Amino acid sequence: MKTLRRGIAATTVVLALGGLVAPAAVAAEQAAVAPSSSVAVMKTWHATVQCQIVRISDNNAIRYERADGSGNTKEKAKKAAERNIHVPKGHYKRHCDVKRYW
Repeated sequence: MKTLRRGIAATTVVLALGGLVAPAAVAAEQAAVAPSSSVAVMKTWHATVQCQIVRISDNNAIRYERADGSGNTKEKAKKAAERNIHVPKGHYKRHCDVKRYW
């Protein structure tokens, strides 16, 4: 119990003085716990898109295609999914909509 009181008292003094004066034990403990700024966690986004496949000769939509993609941002995931849509020769894709992100 005395150790806990001493630790709280030392921390209170350090906080009151703005960190200018610190006992060696508290300073060593704080240095060991300091977070590293070089580590970063990046989220990977996934997207599912659906596009119309349109025949060029008569401009009729013949079917819908779906594909998935992933990237570091939502926009990159959407673009990757759009690139994964297979378009046959003599056709093009249009109206690509995102169905879900995760």
